[in-house]
Amino acid sequence: MPRVVRLTAEAQGDLTSIHRWQTQSGSGVAAVRRLRAIGAAIRRLQRTPCLYARGEVPGTRELPVEGHRIVYEVHPDTGNNVTAGDVTVLRVFGPGQSRHSL
Repeated sequence: MPRVVRLTAEAQGDLTSIHRWQTQSGSGVAAVRRLRAIGAAIRRLQRTPCLYARGEVPGTRELPVEGHRIVYEVHPDTGNNVTAGDVTVLRVFGPGQSRHSL
């Protein structure tokens, strides 16, 4: 059975805010590239959830992408991509944004 990647309401809100910011008038091609990279990184978690470093908050991992940080949990986190469980994306923090509000 394939691994499931879920986003919390907070993570969905973060992505909406990032999208709104990145698609402002005059944002350009780099903004579109960043949005695509963030989406691709979240999709990659389905295959390789244990590839990325453990986070500052116990039980989490953090995936850096385009200046943002995707903070997520793996249940169970076996440390092995083959045996690890489903993924829950908790938050997507922007550059300079404090991750202590997790």
